[in-house]
Amino acid sequence: MLQVSAGRFFRDDAPLNETTHRYTAYGNAFFPGSDPVSLPVGTVIPSSDTGAVSSVMLEVVDRLEKKRADGTDDYLIATGGTDLVDDLAHVMTFAMNRTFSRDHDQVRRLVMGNGAARGRSARDLFPGLFEPRQVITAEELADLRAFMEDLLALGREDFARVMRAIRGSVGATRRALDDPMGAYTDLVAALESLSDAELSTPVTWDRYDGSKRKILDAALAGLDPGDADRVRSAVLEADRAGLRRRFVASTLARTSADYYRHGASGASAPPREPDMERLLAVAYDIRSRRSHVLEDLGEGVWLFTDGAETAYEPRVERVLTLAGLWRLTRHVVRRYVADADQPAPEPWNYRDALPGLVEMRVAPQYWIGHTGSLVETAGERLEGLAEALMGWIGGHHSDGIPLDAVCREIEATVPGLPDGEARTALVAVHALWHAWVDPAEHRPEAVDFVRDHADALKTLSPAAFTAAILSGDGVPEWSVDEWALMARARAEARRAKGAAPLPAAIDALIQLEAADQLERAGRHDEAVVLAANAVGEMPGDRGLVEWEARLVAGDHDPDFDWRRLLFGEPPDPPDPDDATDPTDPADAPDGTGANPQPVSDGSGVPGVDGDAGGQATVGVPGNPTDGG
Repeated sequence: MLQVSAGRFFRDDAPLNETTHRYTAYGNAFFPGSDPVSLPVGTVIPSSDTGAVSSVMLEVVDRLEKKRADGTDDYLIATGGTDLVDDLAHVMTFAMNRTFSRDHDQVRRLVMGNGAARGRSARDLFPGLFEPRQVITAEELADLRAFMEDLLALGREDFARVMRAIRGSVGATRRALDDPMGAYTDLVAALESLSDAELSTPVTWDRYDGSKRKILDAALAGLDPGDADRVRSAVLEADRAGLRRRFVASTLARTSADYYRHGASGASAPPREPDMERLLAVAYDIRSRRSHVLEDLGEGVWLFTDGAETAYEPRVERVLTLAGLWRLTRHVVRRYVADADQPAPEPWNYRDALPGLVEMRVAPQYWIGHTGSLVETAGERLEGLAEALMGWIGGHHSDGIPLDAVCREIEATVPGLPDGEARTALVAVHALWHAWVDPAEHRPEAVDFVRDHADALKTLSPAAFTAAILSGDGVPEWSVDEWALMARARAEARRAKGAAPLPAAIDALIQLEAADQLERAGRHDEAVVLAANAVGEMPGDRGLVEWEARLVAGDHDPDFDWRRLLFGEPPDPPDPDDATDPTDPADAPDGTGANPQPVSDGSGVPGVDGDAGGQATVGVPGNPTDGG
């Protein structure tokens, strides 16, 4: 947000919406004088409050382009402003080692200490950051401005990377009093987020982990010296590629000489340069143990350290403390910002990166009618059509399903495709939609396509089953062995990455039908496995759970209500005064109707009685609303 507000990504001469946001921030810093302090993004308006917890007004101008690149008006005029102000407060906190936050209660607790005993206050963990009445000097303001200018000049990826590290580390300091190990882990993670493989360097064998070196040297003792050296080199190179080594090497590469000189002035027990590599390795191991096995350090690392940057820990002797990690993180981030490229500003579609935007997938009937990318989206289209039909048949919506243009594209695309999942899925989409369109409305090309590709839906596949069960053809007449083969293959594919998607109810019904067939054939143990698969596809479904329990107990129910599984419980009857006629253009979802096509009377469709609820249409609401 800070880079967007600074105007880095706007097109030349683009008209802007400008909205000023002002929020009160609380902290431990006092700005001498009453004049506003101008920053590269935003203004700090001091208050005259000189208490332990003081306040300032943070003012930022939210700038967004009025028009999109295509010349249309942008619907977004401004953000809420809180994310912009919070980012400014985080940067000020990080750069000056002073606290700024909109959360008054949190700041008061951290700065005032609320009567905490020695060693139990935030100021003991982070010297300066939570000390009350910290006066901001002119030199500190100049340093803040310089840091912000360099930060804003970064490329998009580098800026985002640095802001994640700043937000993560500042947030960790504010949680440390309640969860010191969690804060420790987050500070290490902030440092790790800046690691680069290019900065990773191998260690020499004599500095390799001693416990590992002892085991390897013993195993290499009988080898030719040249072969043993090659193995050692390979081990060191593999270690270089590891995340731990990358973290240590990258952090060391960005730790300048000044860190041990001016930066350490006034610090309590700062880390010694020869110890830093080992201290970083220990910090990474502590993060790993905390993340993987929830192992904590002893309280001696947090208590009675008086802000020391290193402390004694019985298992590893010395470790970086929270204060040590905080100063190191601030130093490394500053080096990263100073060393990173500063490309020239250029236009960028920043809208997807704005706060407060949520991406959600709309109901499938509003997107499956979009043409293009048929082969890549074949499975998603079949899943979407199945979901839309199941909802429509069950009476849960009366929206049209506009697939005529897609079917025309399928007719042109499928003849050139090899046999496979995509081809079968597209044939299933075409056949399933036309099963619901009045035959009198079928185009001759569509009739020929259905006839010429009918064999694709006779093959053993989940797509063929979906088309058959939802078109009214009923359960495919496959043998018991074929059912078992298809269900097991589908279950295996579902556990692997990249399986063609299907609605949960369809997947459950595949497993249930196969289990039913196996149980009828006397293959009880196999049936039990597939019944469990069915429940796993729709966890908690009472009907499935009860059916499985009866099958396991030997009381097989051959009359499972699979219509409820597919179409759900029927909704309450609509108020006649509120009823709509989907064949009426005025009642189409977009108000145009776009020539809705009538469907069959539904008499052959599973779970549908008579006219499927009164001449509903799988109609064609022209151009559905775009995306979101």
